[in-house]
Amino acid sequence: MSGNRTWEQPAPVVAAEEKEPIVAAPWLRRRWVRAWGSSIGATVSALLVGGLLIRAAGGRPLSAYRDLLSGAVGSNYAIGQLLVLAVPLLIIGLGLSLAFRGRVWNIGAEGQLYIGALACGSLAIGLPLHTGWLLMGLGLVAAIIGGAMWGGLVGALRAQWGVNEIITSLLLNYVGIFLFDYVIRVPLRDPAASSLEGKSVPGIAQLPQLPSFYIHVGIFIAAALVPVLAYVMRRTPFGFRVRMLGLNPEAARTAGVATKRLIMNLMVISGGLAGLAGGIQVLGVAFRLDPTISQNYGYTAIIVALLGRLSALGTLFAAIFIAGLTVGGQAMSVTDSLPYSLVSAIEGIFVVFLLIANRFIRA
Repeated sequence: MSGNRTWEQPAPVVAAEEKEPIVAAPWLRRRWVRAWGSSIGATVSALLVGGLLIRAAGGRPLSAYRDLLSGAVGSNYAIGQLLVLAVPLLIIGLGLSLAFRGRVWNIGAEGQLYIGALACGSLAIGLPLHTGWLLMGLGLVAAIIGGAMWGGLVGALRAQWGVNEIITSLLLNYVGIFLFDYVIRVPLRDPAASSLEGKSVPGIAQLPQLPSFYIHVGIFIAAALVPVLAYVMRRTPFGFRVRMLGLNPEAARTAGVATKRLIMNLMVISGGLAGLAGGIQVLGVAFRLDPTISQNYGYTAIIVALLGRLSALGTLFAAIFIAGLTVGGQAMSVTDSLPYSLVSAIEGIFVVFLLIANRFIRA
């Protein structure tokens, strides 16, 4: 009716139903679940691809993998050989992990190893001491100093003039190996050796051996470095500054971090550890200045450090893993009459898949 206003009760406003976001189950979001799942998936994938290569080479995958495992851990001797190989990879890898955390890319560990071996062997041969433990200790200290000086040269070039440490450290590898070869060709060559070899170190300077596993006591030095480097990386102001340098050099410099000195220190430490590995190889494995003292350990340790995700404990597992693949792969190559290049291919496949898994873990 006109003049009368009819008030209608407004219809209640019904809020649109909110859809809950679809999220993964809580147990899938846990980091350790993703870590284990990615690692297991990478291992299975690498085994399958490696099996295809073995099959293509005329072998039987299951038999070959069984021989690989037996060759790595099937006897005390096999375990000893695995640990002998893991020692230099672990020691060098620990130094590289620390340097890489600060984005100081030391690619010169191979040359630093040879310089450390040269310093250790020369001192053990030439120093007239008759106390075994003192000669061993001085030899290993000389190895650390030699490697540290060789690495420090790269660090000084980077810190003072901004010279790319990847190039300088890589090229100094050849210089270090040449110096080693020159010394064992001329002043310290063993005249009784039929091939090119340096003089033997005195028996009292050689590292004691564990006869049950055919391994030298250098394994204890390497094992002791793991908690030390883990503590330095995670619990000290030095480790915190290294992480700052790796995350943002400009911010670290603004916060008062002496970045040039820190870069120098990282190269000295990583070089010193590579030199220590060389000294242990002289006193515990070759017992002389041997040109084959390293089987590209300085380069392989780069993979070990990256595979271990730049952590001390991860580097330990990565060193054992790579050493097991190498030692077991050699046994597999002989037992199954497979080309040795296949061993390197399988190692590369494992490393690639595990590095891919690490990317998923960090996601």
